[in-house]
Amino acid sequence: MPDDQKITLISNDGRRFEVPLAVARMSAVIAGQINDDDDDNEIENEFPCPKVSGDILQKVVDYCTHYQEEPMEKIETPLQGETIEAIVKPEWYVRFCDVDREIMFQLVAAANFLNIKPLLDLTCLAVSVSIKGKSVEELREIFHLPVPDNASPSVVNASNKSLEETEEESSGKPNDKEGDSHMET
Repeated sequence: MPDDQKITLISNDGRRFEVPLAVARMSAVIAGQINDDDDDNEIENEFPCPKVSGDILQKVVDYCTHYQEEPMEKIETPLQGETIEAIVKPEWYVRFCDVDREIMFQLVAAANFLNIKPLLDLTCLAVSVSIKGKSVEELREIFHLPVPDNASPSVVNASNKSLEETEEESSGKPNDKEGDSHMET
């Protein structure tokens, strides 16, 4: 299949996106369905994306197209910072992540469905950075999770603490955030 060939991606709301073969191949799902030895007339050039809306597929196409021109640096672990700006290079990808949380969740789902590893890595990183330090109650709200019916009052009270506060308590380290002094005189 020639590299100048176009592939059409079809969103769940019927929007069509004609993209170069190299862009489409960033999706392992699509790449697995394209065989280079096939006769051009026998190849299916349309790929439905039934779990991806047109608006989100547009952002996926934007990402993959830009990636062909300026690849994102691999996100190394352990992470080399605590913010998207400190971890992700080049800058275009930082701006790409500057979207509403619900859109980011849809991008994670689309990257997972289409199996686009660099996009999945980036969007999962963006979600993890955005929830760092949130209390259990805040996380329940973010992820639309109900409070368990069988939660005891101590569990509900503990849910208002951030994960870092809970980790400090379980590690035995004093929590000096509230001005408590644990020094003996």
